[in-house]
Amino acid sequence: MARRGWEDEVGRLRREVDGAIAAGLGVEDILPLLARITRIAEPGSEPWVAAHRQLAELGVEHDPWRAALFARKVLAHDGRDDGAWAVMGLAQSLLRNFRYAARAYERALALSPDNPWYAHNLGHLYDVALDRPHDALPLLAKASEAEPEEVDIAASYAHALARSGKLVLAKRVLKRAIRRGATADQMALWRWLDAGAPESEEGSGRERRGKPKKQRARPRPVARD
Repeated sequence: MARRGWEDEVGRLRREVDGAIAAGLGVEDILPLLARITRIAEPGSEPWVAAHRQLAELGVEHDPWRAALFARKVLAHDGRDDGAWAVMGLAQSLLRNFRYAARAYERALALSPDNPWYAHNLGHLYDVALDRPHDALPLLAKASEAEPEEVDIAASYAHALARSGKLVLAKRVLKRAIRRGATADQMALWRWLDAGAPESEEGSGRERRGKPKKQRARPRPVARD
């Protein structure tokens, strides 16, 4: 397809993607449009890279292996794409490749040090997957300070605090976070803290290991030229 031809078609498809996102359509309606962009756009062009990134972000929880392939294509073009490193981290977490996941989140955070969700997910991995709760604390503290109303972040922070021997502070952090209500998992965490955070019971790092948190990534319009 001639350059002018594929640019026109990509422009039309990107408008469809934007419209689908604005209308709140599901990923099953958006992914085929993005896949078509990757097939007709010039490899390495901005629309091609953006579509691969979005395919990875939107499809990671359904098919993390495939999402990792899309993210790898983005990173082959631009190794400083923090979003691609982050989705690679989430994909590898879901595939239970925890050390690889941590390295990917470390790269993402180095490129975007003020992103609280990168800090949260890396800290969560350090704590529950890699048995490094002390290393998790500064990351989770930073994420909690940046997003004080996010209960998931507070719960992860409380968990790492308890495993690091800071039980009183852990209970204070979680109690404040769940004052307006808590999920079943958060209440299980509270009961574990209230029991003194024993390693052998549900809620401990050993029992919760390997359960990755969802990454906050909402569909974004494909970037325009």
